[in-house]
Amino acid sequence: MSAAPNRSDRAPSSSLLARLRAVLGSRELRASRLAIDALPDDLTQLALGCVYVVYAMPRSPGCDALIWESARKANTRNVTVVLARTREQTIARMQELGFSAGKPVPGWPRKLNVLAMPPHTAKAAEQPAEEADEANSLANAWEHAPPAARLVGGLQALKRFGFHSGALYLVEGAERWLSWSDPHALAREGRLLADWCASRKLTVVLFAQPVPNAADAQAAPSHGDAINVDIDVDDAVQLGRSEFHGACAGVARMHRTHGELLWRVDFWRTGRALVTGEVHALRFTGQGGLTVAPETEAISGHSTNALLARDEARVIATRAVVANEAWVPDEWTVVDNLAAAVAATRGAIAATVVLDYTDAAGLEPLCAAVHTLRRQCGKALKIVVVERRQALRHQYELLLLSLGANLLLGRDIPFSRLQSLLRSLQGQVYTRAIASDYKTSLAAALTEAVRGYLPLGAFCARVQEVLQRGAMLELPHVLARLTLLPAVTHLDALKSCVPRRSGDVFTADAAHLYVFLFACRLPDANAALARIFDRPVERWSDNIVFFADDAIGREVQALADASRRAPTADYSDLIPTYSEQNAAASENSKDSETTVTDDVASPVEPVEPVGLLERTPAPTADDEAIAQARTQPTRPRRFVEPYPMPVRVTEEK
Repeated sequence: MSAAPNRSDRAPSSSLLARLRAVLGSRELRASRLAIDALPDDLTQLALGCVYVVYAMPRSPGCDALIWESARKANTRNVTVVLARTREQTIARMQELGFSAGKPVPGWPRKLNVLAMPPHTAKAAEQPAEEADEANSLANAWEHAPPAARLVGGLQALKRFGFHSGALYLVEGAERWLSWSDPHALAREGRLLADWCASRKLTVVLFAQPVPNAADAQAAPSHGDAINVDIDVDDAVQLGRSEFHGACAGVARMHRTHGELLWRVDFWRTGRALVTGEVHALRFTGQGGLTVAPETEAISGHSTNALLARDEARVIATRAVVANEAWVPDEWTVVDNLAAAVAATRGAIAATVVLDYTDAAGLEPLCAAVHTLRRQCGKALKIVVVERRQALRHQYELLLLSLGANLLLGRDIPFSRLQSLLRSLQGQVYTRAIASDYKTSLAAALTEAVRGYLPLGAFCARVQEVLQRGAMLELPHVLARLTLLPAVTHLDALKSCVPRRSGDVFTADAAHLYVFLFACRLPDANAALARIFDRPVERWSDNIVFFADDAIGREVQALADASRRAPTADYSDLIPTYSEQNAAASENSKDSETTVTDDVASPVEPVEPVGLLERTPAPTADDEAIAQARTQPTRPRRFVEPYPMPVRVTEEK
C-alpha cells in the first residue's frame, strides 16, 4: 500500500489539530486590561511579560475597586491577588464580594488565588507575648534586608501556586517588596522583575503607596483617598525612581484632587505606541467598579449612576431638619444633633450632610461642625445648612460658605424642594479655599455691640477696623453719604437716625451725614437706610451717594484726612452710643424682668427720642405709689436701652 494516501489522510487532521492548538494558545495568552470603563485601551492595556506600577493609597475604595474588577475581568484563568491586609480582613472582603467556602462563584477566573500579606506589626500583635520579640526581630530583618532580597522573597511566596504563561498578578502594598530608599538598588530590582516577567510571559501590576517611606499602609484608614492630598506628578523623578520606571511598561497614579478621583498617566506603552501626560476623572459605577467621568450622555448610557464615591447616595441629617416631616426617605440617616452628625460622617467621602441652624446661640457649634466635616472628609462631601427657627444674617451665610458649606437653604423651602436641591449637588466638589481656623473667621463675621453715633475720628477708625477684619470673608458693607438740606440742622438729622443692628454707626461733618451699614448688600442699602431713620430720608437729604467695596476705604480715608485738617463738631454728649456696657446691661435686664411685678411701676420710664430737652411732666396721682415702691426693699431693676435724654419721673418738691 502506498504511503501517499495515508500521508494525505493524516495531513488534514494534523493541520486541524495544529490550528486548534494555536487558537487555544492565543486565547489563553490574550492580554488583559485594567478595569476602568470608558478609558481607552492605550491607557489600560496590560501586555504579556511586562511590569506596571500604579501609585494609589492601599485599601482605599478606588484602589480596592480597581484590583478586584481587574481580577474579575481578566482575560486569563490564572489570576493571583496579593492584598496588604490580614487574613481576617481578606476573608471579610471576599465575603462581601460573594465568595463562600467550597462553592464556586460564577463570573470570576477559574484559578483565582487570593493571598494575604499582613504587616509585621499585625503579626506581632496576634502572637503571644513570649513570641512578640521574635516577631519584632523578623520585622527588623525584613525592613533592613539587602537589595532584591524582599523582591525574591515575595516571588518565592508565589511559586507554590505555580507560574503559568499569561497569568496576571495584582500586588497591593508592593512598596514592601522594593528598596525605595536606594535609587540604584531600586533600578536593579526593576530590571530583575522585568526580565523575570518577560521570560515567563507573566504580567505584574504593582500597587504602591505614593510615598512609600511614610507610615505603613495598614496604618492608613480604609477611606484613605477621601483625604485631599495632591500627589505631585514629578515626585517619582525627584525621589530617584526614573530608572526603575524605565524598566516598567507603564506608570500611573490614582489620587484625589479637590475630592475628585483622578487617573493620571505618567506614561503607558501599548505595542509600539507610547502615551504620556493623560489625566482622566474617575467615577464609581452602581456595581462598584470604576468608569471615566462622562462629559455627555453619549459617552455613557448610565451616566446618572456615575458616583464620585460609593457613598454619594447617602444622606445624614439632624433631627431638627426633618422634625416636621411625616416621611423621610429610607436611605437617610437621622441623628440627634450636630455632634452626632459629625460622628456619623466619619469615614464618608461624598455623602451629603444636612445640618440645621436654629438660632444665633448655635452659630459657633454649627461653624465648628461644618469646618470639622470639611477638613476630615475632604472636598467631595456635600454640606448643606437649613434654616429652621431663625434666618441667617448675610455675614453668617458668607461665614459658613468659607468654612466649607456647599449650600444654604431658607426656612420656607418645602421638603420636596429640599430633596431636589440635594440631588443637584451630586457629582460636585467643593473648590473654594477653606479657612484654617473657624474661630478667626467667626470673629471676622461678628461685630462688637456698638451702634449709633460716633465722633468723626472714632467713626473713621471704627469703619477701617471693620473693613480690615472682614476682608478674609469678603463681607459686603455700604457707606451712605447724605448731603443735608439747607433747612435741616445736624442735630435734627442725627436724632432721627436710630440704628437697630449692631455695627451700624453714623457721624456727621460740616455738610453731610455718614451712615455705615455693616454686612449690607448694595441692593439692600435703600431699604436698610429707610429702616434706620424714624422719618422719611427725603426730609433730610435729596442727594444720597452709596459707597461699596474698595470705595468705602477711600472715602473714609479722605474723611479722616479732612477731619485732621479741620475738626468737626462732636455731638457725643447729646446723642449717646449703644456700647458694649449698655449691651451687657440689656442682657442682664432680661433676667431681672421676670422678678418685677406688673403692679409696681419701674423707676426708669423709657421715652421716645423726640426732643433734646423735654419738659419734666407734672406730677400725677400715681406719684405716691411710685414713692412707696421706692421705699420698699431693693428689687432687681430692669434696664432698657438708653435713648437720647431719658426722662425720669421725679417727685414734686
